[in-house]
Amino acid sequence: MNRVTINEVAKRAGVSKSTVSHVLNKTRAVEEPTRQKVLKAVEELGYRPSLVARSLKSKRTNTAGLLISDVSNPFYPDVILGVEEVAFTEDYSIFLCNTNYDLERGLKLVQSLVDKSVDGIMFMSSSMSMEMVQEAVENRIKVVVLDWEESNLQEMASTITINFEIGIQQAIRHLVESGHRRIAHISGPLNLWTARVRKNAFLKALEQSGVDPSQAVIIEGDLRIEGGRKAFEQLIKLTPRPTAVVAANDLTALGVIWAARNAGLDLPKDLSVVGLDDIDLASKVSPSLSTIALPRREIGRLAMRTLLEMIAQGKDAEKSRLTVDTTFVLRQSTERVR
Repeated sequence: MNRVTINEVAKRAGVSKSTVSHVLNKTRAVEEPTRQKVLKAVEELGYRPSLVARSLKSKRTNTAGLLISDVSNPFYPDVILGVEEVAFTEDYSIFLCNTNYDLERGLKLVQSLVDKSVDGIMFMSSSMSMEMVQEAVENRIKVVVLDWEESNLQEMASTITINFEIGIQQAIRHLVESGHRRIAHISGPLNLWTARVRKNAFLKALEQSGVDPSQAVIIEGDLRIEGGRKAFEQLIKLTPRPTAVVAANDLTALGVIWAARNAGLDLPKDLSVVGLDDIDLASKVSPSLSTIALPRREIGRLAMRTLLEMIAQGKDAEKSRLTVDTTFVLRQSTERVR
């Protein structure tokens, strides 16, 4: 069966081709009776506009890319859902790209998105480089970057920064008020900007709570469950052993809980554990995980809305500077020092 054309719709509705175009693209007001005739003809004929033709005319493809670090990380599903909620209402399709913390892979994915002529790219990957952003911007693609900073970035992209300090301060204050003084931090890979931000927020929070940050235990992890398990193997050998751990994300914290139980520790009596992200699993494990929560779905919505605003503004689009706060969620994986 041949595809229904706009000329056939115009003929069925008894109007011009340009009137059909104005109705479908909302480019000009059309009297209601005429608009209804066009919409009726569209429905009767089963007409679907050609996205290729529309993109040639509008110079937009109604597509966008979303780069994430690790598709297996439970942090991302809610973020992706938030992006898709907004994208769907605006008839946008999303290309999901998984960098797997690999900068070279990330650059190739960006180049692939450029080849697909996407209108914009949202960078939500912990492994980032200016080369990736420049590749997009030089090809006139609008960019939104989540939680990453670099010189000149603000001239090129809109940014969404997560304020980890608030939630981490709340967590450390709770631990200190519960009698903990020997508190460890299991970071992400410290070559990642976000991992360094979280580590520095941890050290600052210790100082603000009256604990000497120079005595803090920092163990480098990999933001995965296995990294948490390996970090615990180092932690258990320390003398004196930390009584509490603040992990760089929930997956790391879950790895610590798993390894601590296998080592015979009674949690949280022998070790208090705090995560970061508040993934769904955090409230379902035993003991339920105290964590620093991010509004993940709202972050996705905010990123997509920001990108659409930039696309609508065109060549001279303003660059937004947005901040999202975190908050400490108290559950069962922390308790007072006995």
